[in-house]
Amino acid sequence: MRPLRRHATTLILVVLAAAAAVVLLVLDRGAVSTDEAERRKKHLFEAWRPDEITEVTVTLASPGAPQTARLTRGEVNDAGQRPWSVEIDGHRYPADEPAVDQLLGTLEFATAERRVPAEASDPAALGLAPPRLSIAVAMGPRRDRLLLGGSAPTPPGAVYAEVAGRGVFVITKQLAAALDVPPDRLRSRSFVPYLAAELAGLTLEGEGGARRFSRAPWGGGRGAGFRFAEGSPEGSGVRVSAPAIDGVLSALGRLQAEEFLSEEEARQALASDGPRVTLTLLPSDPSARPGVIDLGGDCPDRPDHVVAVRREPTRAAACVPASVLEPLTEGASRFVDLALVGAPLDEVAEVKLAAGERSLELARAGSEWHLRAPEDRPVPTETGRALVQAILDVRATRLLPSASDPGALGLVPPRATLRVLSTPPESPGEGEPRERVETLEIGAEQEGVVRVRRLEDGAIAEIPAPAAGALLPSEVSLRSMQVLDFARDQVSALRVERPGLVQRLRRTGDGAWELLEPRGEGLAADDALADELADLLGGLKAERWVAADAGQGYGLGAPRLVVEAELASTPERDGGAAARPARVELGALAGAGSFARAGKGGPVFVAPPALEAAAGRLLLRRDVFVVAPQEIARVTLVPVDGKPVVVEASPGGFAVAGAGDQASATAAAAGVRDALADLRAEGAVALGKPEKHHGLSPPRLRITVDLARPQAAPAGEGGATPPRRAPGSFTIAIGAGDAFRGTNVFYARRDGVDAVYAIAQSRVRPLLEAAGVAGAAGVR
Repeated sequence: MRPLRRHATTLILVVLAAAAAVVLLVLDRGAVSTDEAERRKKHLFEAWRPDEITEVTVTLASPGAPQTARLTRGEVNDAGQRPWSVEIDGHRYPADEPAVDQLLGTLEFATAERRVPAEASDPAALGLAPPRLSIAVAMGPRRDRLLLGGSAPTPPGAVYAEVAGRGVFVITKQLAAALDVPPDRLRSRSFVPYLAAELAGLTLEGEGGARRFSRAPWGGGRGAGFRFAEGSPEGSGVRVSAPAIDGVLSALGRLQAEEFLSEEEARQALASDGPRVTLTLLPSDPSARPGVIDLGGDCPDRPDHVVAVRREPTRAAACVPASVLEPLTEGASRFVDLALVGAPLDEVAEVKLAAGERSLELARAGSEWHLRAPEDRPVPTETGRALVQAILDVRATRLLPSASDPGALGLVPPRATLRVLSTPPESPGEGEPRERVETLEIGAEQEGVVRVRRLEDGAIAEIPAPAAGALLPSEVSLRSMQVLDFARDQVSALRVERPGLVQRLRRTGDGAWELLEPRGEGLAADDALADELADLLGGLKAERWVAADAGQGYGLGAPRLVVEAELASTPERDGGAAARPARVELGALAGAGSFARAGKGGPVFVAPPALEAAAGRLLLRRDVFVVAPQEIARVTLVPVDGKPVVVEASPGGFAVAGAGDQASATAAAAGVRDALADLRAEGAVALGKPEKHHGLSPPRLRITVDLARPQAAPAGEGGATPPRRAPGSFTIAIGAGDAFRGTNVFYARRDGVDAVYAIAQSRVRPLLEAAGVAGAAGVR
């Protein structure tokens, strides 16, 4: 006891010192260090420590009661973040994190234009009693408060601001606007209560009918893992189209509140017709309540927006973009997955096709492909991708009713099976498989169709018989994708045949093309079109290989189009061997391309659409309407229901004869000149006389071009005089509008050329406008 008394004084002093240190530490947390004060001497807030900020209260004066938003910072979540929430009118919501970050950043770097002297700082006179905006910040033990008041005289738009304990300042118009945040804008714009990955299912009701979807056991990211829910007319468990459901999920992501509404405003907007769509979201968490959102009704004062009312799990009403309604109002039939295989190409890891004793097995290793059966060897990347893509491209024309008899449909036993293993990049929940296995049973052909059963969802699909070739094992599918391989300059002649028309062209000694057939006045070959066809033919690659033999199928018994090229051999390439032909036949359409074969009995492949586009057009010159400005003496424009307009060439340029308004007439004349120099056709569309739909009897505009008499030209090399066009005239007729190969065109014809052409409307429009402009300019 005596030793304790001896040290009692020392112990008391130590305790008092420790307590003093704690008190000093707490008090010092709120103090501003000399360095901090120097660093922030131009800022409104003399201290700013982001990690210590726990609360921000924004109060905005209004004609009624003040509007207040109280921001509070939460604890650290699983993502390592401290999310903000906001309390408005007694209700708490998640805060809009970007809006909060922007407000805090503005406060941190807010500076004053100047300080107002204390003697001139009357709060009432400066609009600070009461203020129009108040912002209070709790930062550790510190409590800072910023008030915004009335307008200051300079600079323009400036505002008085008071910082509690520091005085009154003048701030810029821009800073005041950045701080003037309505409390409602601090509320999260997100309107959908659950993320897509958190959903076990969803239901759409209203416009488009009742559509019920649930998460499927085969997993996959986003829309890849949904099926029709039990009791759906489309069939319980039938796979939902991934692109279609992705459209719904994307719409949910865009369902952001542009402006929040009161319950009364939302009720009035929906009062007349009710919601167009009611969306019910079923969360995976069994303890969470479903989300229910009504959509429809025009949003007050916001065009292109509709009202959204969230009824569960919490109530809210807002204006949202009207564009979200489009995927949510699609009928159920748009959601039925007609693809036989659901996995996308970049997720496919293995493919196995088997029919009796024949099999073909392909596996991916990175971006490369390897054949496992019937032999073990690598496969060119483009060949492997083409084989798999061909399988993925097969789509059903329809799904049969679930009560259909598989035996009667040729599925018992199946003719072949197809197994596709894929690796989805993500799984929506725990316990989902890491790999997805899809198995198809392919039935026998019956009256031109084949039925296929998807074991994944039990659906029976019907496909055209030619499409089934992609699902059967055939080594032809592993051929090189290169069908033909020769250079353009090896082609000495081309022949293109289609029903009712044969085109024959021959290359001349100077490399140009001569038209041998069809015959007609003014017809000549278009060198660029012929070269394009020769290029496409020489580098022809298959989109995919289909079958070893066409038989009478694929439309190749009577081809729609036959392209032949005569190849001239050279000693360098072929040792002087005789010329050889190359032939490609195009049959029935196969998606965007066509079933085709090289030669008369080769294997069937799908030719790219570019080949038919090049071979299916008339290979006639497209510059028959083009006239160089120096060759024009006079142009007469005769509209179908107007007066003739004459444009004449002169040493001073082109002018409209008899025009009153010279400024507009001069512009019209220049437009005519430039348009004729640029009047290149998109292509010829018909031979011989025009048909009624071409609109050329009578034309909407007739253009007569009188050519200038050639002038003496300086002698060329060797004393030869360059040839010039003989004087004379010709007429162009502009007819009806239409579309040609994706371009809006007018039909046109030139006398002396026995064909009808299509010219882009943009090239013809200056001529039509010139006639109208010149007429309005006072032609006599």
